[in-house]
Amino acid sequence: MRRLPEDIHTGLERLAPLCGERASLDTSRPCAPLPVELAVRVMGDCSEVERMRAFVRGLGEVVGTLAEDFPDNIFWDLDHLAWCMWNAGRPEAIDGFARRVVVLCRSFGNKSELRFRYAHDFLYGYDWARWVSRQPEERAGIGPFDLVFFDYLDARRQKLLDLVANNDDKYGQLHGQEFRNPFTFCREPREEAHLHQVLAQSDLIPVKAWRLDGERRWDLPFTDLRAEAAKRLGLSRDSAR
Repeated sequence: MRRLPEDIHTGLERLAPLCGERASLDTSRPCAPLPVELAVRVMGDCSEVERMRAFVRGLGEVVGTLAEDFPDNIFWDLDHLAWCMWNAGRPEAIDGFARRVVVLCRSFGNKSELRFRYAHDFLYGYDWARWVSRQPEERAGIGPFDLVFFDYLDARRQKLLDLVANNDDKYGQLHGQEFRNPFTFCREPREEAHLHQVLAQSDLIPVKAWRLDGERRWDLPFTDLRAEAAKRLGLSRDSAR
């Protein structure tokens, strides 16, 4: 493995404990890469030290925020997200990309009014595929980690907050420490892991976040297919009662 500058290597190594067991939906690998391994893959032979430092800084902010705001997150395939951050280009653009991801995580995570438990729908493209399918002629060329889609998620957050404020039937106010689950299936950790492992084995994940190129599809009803798979597995909320 390529040897990184000492300060960059040390900064990346400090991130490792934050990622837990680093489960992956890539059926060909036992776990997601350590941050230092991911950085080496993404940065390649680049010698632009300031760009490298910006990337490591941004990756650290994203990993730290995911760990803090989604502490129960199971799957840690950050390959495509990291690739998009690196390819933002100049150091200031990388910084800006990381800030956008951090703000989104803070806005939907366990310290927000929305209080979702996992970042899986964001990382693996469920939110993105649903958005593209509504206007594919205009959106099919926009990726799950493009700033245009981040703008949509910012607007979506405000709409959800309005629904919560009005105690909407689907997005109502939460009580105590419960997590938000507007889906028809159980999303406790064991069920969440099993369902998404089955979907990955069936090639039914919208964005292959474990690939640097993030191979993606939007032209299947992934939300419905996931709900149907959960029902077959006995994970629907009705069957869980």
